[in-house]
Amino acid sequence: MNGESKPTRRQTRIEPLDEPEAQTSHRDATRVEALSEESTELPRSITTGESLPDRVSFSELRLPLFRLRLWKPALLAALGLAGAAVAWELRQLYTWAADKHWSLGVLAGVIIVAFCATIVSAVWEYFRAGRPLRGLQKTQELARELRDCRSHEEAQPFRRQLQEHFNGKPQGVLLERVLDEAPDYYDSSELLQHLEVSFLDALDQEAMRRIVRHATTTGALVGLSPFATIDILVALRQSMRMIDDVAQIYGVRPSVVVRWRLFKKVLALVAYSGASEYAVSELWPELVGDSMLSTLSARLGQGMGASLFMGRIGLASMQSCRPIPFAEKQRPRLGALTRRIASSLKERMLGNNMTAGIDSGAPLGAGRDEAVKSRSGRK
Repeated sequence: MNGESKPTRRQTRIEPLDEPEAQTSHRDATRVEALSEESTELPRSITTGESLPDRVSFSELRLPLFRLRLWKPALLAALGLAGAAVAWELRQLYTWAADKHWSLGVLAGVIIVAFCATIVSAVWEYFRAGRPLRGLQKTQELARELRDCRSHEEAQPFRRQLQEHFNGKPQGVLLERVLDEAPDYYDSSELLQHLEVSFLDALDQEAMRRIVRHATTTGALVGLSPFATIDILVALRQSMRMIDDVAQIYGVRPSVVVRWRLFKKVLALVAYSGASEYAVSELWPELVGDSMLSTLSARLGQGMGASLFMGRIGLASMQSCRPIPFAEKQRPRLGALTRRIASSLKERMLGNNMTAGIDSGAPLGAGRDEAVKSRSGRK
């Protein structure tokens, strides 16, 4: 045992970097290098709003828009080519029919003329149907200018435009009576205020009532529908109908062109910035109670979200179709419609008895029992 050689231990040495390495390196040694202390000064702190050095800021980064410059000429060229092809085919048809018999040529000529007249009338009606919206836009712009203006001369053109807009419509009778009641010494600002109170207030109330009705119907249908595709179709159909109803209240005649243009304008005004999610998470438990949410929260939450979205579309429709634009303080908010929509939706989906039981603090089963008792009593 004593004659055996003992194993050599590994030695560890710590050497600074600034010292030169030894000429002879030990194979059994492990060297740990230590960094030399450079400076005792701390780096300058970076304050709030100051960018790091050598760092590019991307907050204002914008890439140039890639524009398709030739798509409009290409579309016009395609339409022109299609029109030329149709005209050539019609000419060939007339020539063939006239060569067969003069009566066939006359018949083909009548058909071609009727076809061309139909196309021209359709194009004319398309541009003519948008004329009321252009007139309404001019009236709204003039009303914005007159809101802060106190002039008697500029009030007369506005009266004429408003009378032309409601001419031959049921609202025109009320408008004439309100204008006759306005004193002659009213300036433009006072005339607008008089029309707001005596004429447009009744139209606004009717528009709000129709918005609540359409929003409630949409929420009930979405809440009862198990398919997302059906929900989208229902919401689209109800939104178009609601836009038509609101537009008719403010004197805009319904048509396909007007409906489509209003729909695009309304969608541009709608900002669906999480209002439905906020209502479902914050307002809906307060309105219906916890016992209600334990059973029907999922479907009612979806219905409430769809109802609030319809409410936003309705308010945007009012803003688009109202002859006198809302002032910033008078503009109706979605919060004013939330409780009306929620109470109407509860009544639509649950019935009066169950809704009364929930509002009074009774559990959900008590409301159901009262509904069953009332039905049995009627029998």
